[in-house]
Amino acid sequence: MAASDETKGGETWENLHSYASKGIVPGVTREQVTDFYNQWAIGGYDKMIHDGKDNALEVFQQALQDLFPADSRDKAVVLDVGAGTGRAGQAMLDVGFKVLDGLEPAREMLKVAERKEVYRHTYTCYLTGQPSHIPADTYDCVTVAGVMAHGGLPCAAFEEMCRIVKPGGYIVNIMRRAFLQEVPDYAHNWGPQRERLEREGRWRVVRMEPYPNHFMGHEGLLMVLQVLQ
Repeated sequence: MAASDETKGGETWENLHSYASKGIVPGVTREQVTDFYNQWAIGGYDKMIHDGKDNALEVFQQALQDLFPADSRDKAVVLDVGAGTGRAGQAMLDVGFKVLDGLEPAREMLKVAERKEVYRHTYTCYLTGQPSHIPADTYDCVTVAGVMAHGGLPCAAFEEMCRIVKPGGYIVNIMRRAFLQEVPDYAHNWGPQRERLEREGRWRVVRMEPYPNHFMGHEGLLMVLQVLQ
């Protein structure tokens, strides 16, 4: 698509950075972010994102393929946190995963994913540091693709991920690298929480690697964490 072509929502790829910046700003609440994404889903989110030239989903796919051999992917049970319209879920289906659940608080985004039939089950809720209704040791992997941002997934949610991932399973997160310093929750709490969970023997860091062009030219960060207990 040419930069001057309009998307379904009347926006152009050229204007996407400006559009996204209206919602993902310092001080925004999670409820405001949810409302923003609900409106964006109606206004053509999938079309805008599809026409971008970023590297995040390729990095995401490769990380998962490295963790799960081809003959095990159709049996692995995965929860996609911040599932959105199912883009990360579709990327997993494309490389052989079949048993996917999606968790997304923005209902309009999740409606799009449900029409695509990407997920087995969906949850319209937030993941926080409090125990959810999801049973312990349910998933072989939890994925978090672009959900750590201003008003996004809190650090405390990683405690809940540890609870619902089976011992030996994984948490795979891709995010804009700068957000670890720019978002106050991450700047203050991520390092201590990561180190504490390592000391307690609850997880280990498998990969913590930057990569180029995560989204709109920003550097990304790939995290792969293995849950131990």
